[in-house]
Amino acid sequence: MSIDRLLSTMAASGGMSFSNNFIVKFLNPPSGLTRIPNEIEGVAGTSDYFEMFCTEAQLPNTNTAQGQTNGIYVGSGSVNYPHTRVFTEFQLGFMCDANMTALKYLQDWVDLIFSGDVNYGEQGENRSGLSYTSMQSNAFGQTNSYPENRNIRLKYRDDYVCDIAITKTETGPNSSAERASITYVLEKAYPYAIDAIPLQFGSSQITQVTAQFSYMRHHVIKNDITGPIFPGTEGLLV
Repeated sequence: MSIDRLLSTMAASGGMSFSNNFIVKFLNPPSGLTRIPNEIEGVAGTSDYFEMFCTEAQLPNTNTAQGQTNGIYVGSGSVNYPHTRVFTEFQLGFMCDANMTALKYLQDWVDLIFSGDVNYGEQGENRSGLSYTSMQSNAFGQTNSYPENRNIRLKYRDDYVCDIAITKTETGPNSSAERASITYVLEKAYPYAIDAIPLQFGSSQITQVTAQFSYMRHHVIKNDITGPIFPGTEGLLV
């Protein structure tokens, strides 16, 4: 195979795909969560905020559970067959601003799941304008505010799940995300774990938070980007 043939084949398919070009959207964030403030200039709300600050995503895998059947043909032994689609977890990572907005939102999301008790629940407190000293005083003062024998009750699933769309994009002539080749829509997703965030003295680095998400199932929207992009269709999936 010649180099010219390889290059022409790549060009006919729109070039090569690069892993650092993607868009993550929270399509319908839980109504019980505080929205990202709309007064942030240029940010329409929660979905746009996390689209901008998402630094890590995964296109989910496709898997099946299999069974075995015997005796199809004499001497053939066991033959595998698929019987159930299996959907595993996925991971999203976000940069944190100085207000730790992404971490606070994810923490509130997990707390919302366990906030079914009307008296206490497991949701933290949201304050504003406190100094470090006031924060410490509140922390020490809250030691006995939550009784040890308090109940932990869960919300109904529909109260805390959200559909998430992960779109693989490529650079186009007009924008860095003009060509969208495939979108995975993950249905009924929620964060079940927030990874520990390392903090250490030394060189300055942007703080990042990573969360593990579970979901019910996903469906895929595939788009051929080798042809022309028709006007008015750029925003259909976002």
